[in-house]
Amino acid sequence: MGKMTRAPFPKVERSTEPLAIIHSDICGEMSIPTKGQKVYFSTFIDYSRYGYVYLLKHKSEGFDAFKIFKTEVKNQLNKLLKF
Repeated sequence: MGKMTRAPFPKVERSTEPLAIIHSDICGEMSIPTKGQKVYFSTFIDYSRYGYVYLLKHKSEGFDAFKIFKTEVKNQLNKLLKF
């Protein structure tokens, strides 16, 4: 019983298409604010592990950061996000 091994995790299909899967998170409140008094940050990470970070003053600015991310990606990659 002490030397029993676990079965491996099942293989996960990864997306091969940019912007098909995006992971997002809002982190904070940091104890020391930035020069612009921002204490939160929002991250958006694509399947290719390319990430975007946006600094926020309030947690409620998360949706605004998403809208900025959406337009930046549209302009840079000429693709739309998958919903």
